[in-house]
Amino acid sequence: MTDYPEIAARFARDTAKHEMTVLHDDGLYRHLRFAQPGHGSIGAFELITWPYNLVVKAGWVFHFDIDATPDMFDLFRRTALTGQINPGYWSEKVRAGRDEAEGFSVDLLEKEIEETVRNWVDSDLDRRIANRAGVDDIHRLPSDVRKAYAKEVDADWQDFTRQLRCAVNEHFFDGPTDYNIEFESEAYRALHEFTFRPEGQPDHELPWQFDDFSEWRLKSYTPGFLHSCHAIRHGIDLYDAASTKAVAA
Repeated sequence: MTDYPEIAARFARDTAKHEMTVLHDDGLYRHLRFAQPGHGSIGAFELITWPYNLVVKAGWVFHFDIDATPDMFDLFRRTALTGQINPGYWSEKVRAGRDEAEGFSVDLLEKEIEETVRNWVDSDLDRRIANRAGVDDIHRLPSDVRKAYAKEVDADWQDFTRQLRCAVNEHFFDGPTDYNIEFESEAYRALHEFTFRPEGQPDHELPWQFDDFSEWRLKSYTPGFLHSCHAIRHGIDLYDAASTKAVAA
């Protein structure tokens, strides 16, 4: 099981016929190449190790190091099961290529926006029930009473929800907009400039805005880094299998 099944499936397809070529293997000093015979450098990757260091070249280059582990193969063996990767922990060990390990994610942006909108919608319903019931905390009301008040305010609440979702979609997603949220800077500008007032809202009430987006996590591991993580794990597995076979022979 992996948190990134599409990357894992693509890597498995691309490397299904790869074979290992040992360019150098002297204790902790290794240079291994993995490629499909007859396909040159297409889909090929390399692992290079020396004490406390590992470099993977798989179309992207990442250099890992850790002072506590002379044999970096041991680090990757111990921190993920065979065939699995551990990008969270491994990214902490990247010495060179760190800027390529994570990138802005539109998917995470959309999830954060949707979660915030759901919270706004729920909060607005609670506010309407509280106003109708004349209480400060609706959770002190019996559930059947809350449901009764919810039915009374449902039409107005549904209208608010429709207006809010239309405003969000038009601002960020639907049709021509003033922002290209594929780019991180544009996404943050769009979040900063969004404001919504439902029809009939008094001017003295604050509009709905994304006030806490600076706390959102909008970066995820890049496809290149995840591919490289799979290359490391797969390469080590092939190396171990070949070593076991050689010992048995």
